[in-house]
Amino acid sequence: MKLSKSQKIGIGIVTFMPILCFIGYLISFFAIFFGSFSDPSGFESQGPPDTFFVGFGLAMTFMVLMLISGLTALILHIIHVTKNPKLKTQNNGQLIWILIILLASGIGGIVYYFMEILPEPKEPLSPAEEA
Repeated sequence: MKLSKSQKIGIGIVTFMPILCFIGYLISFFAIFFGSFSDPSGFESQGPPDTFFVGFGLAMTFMVLMLISGLTALILHIIHVTKNPKLKTQNNGQLIWILIILLASGIGGIVYYFMEILPEPKEPLSPAEEA
């Protein structure tokens, strides 16, 4: 399956988006957590409680984006595995990659991206070049 450079970049963005969303979630979670306990005098001196809910909404937004982009990446990788002609010639190659992508979740998709999607397909040598 021949992919254009822009298609490879698009799949790469979708592949790494769950990791970026998880980092954003962690940052917003720790900002909420440490912001709530930074003032020992009590909750009243920190201002309106709306700031807590804004931070909580931001954290939940990152979680929803992480879920959507993770499922999208999973679907794209499984479709690519089933259409990859190189894996059809190997014994159980498709099954092994599907299991890696499913069981190793985000890491399996990243490994598949770097091993199967990103490299340029090598053309077989002609009989004149082999001799």
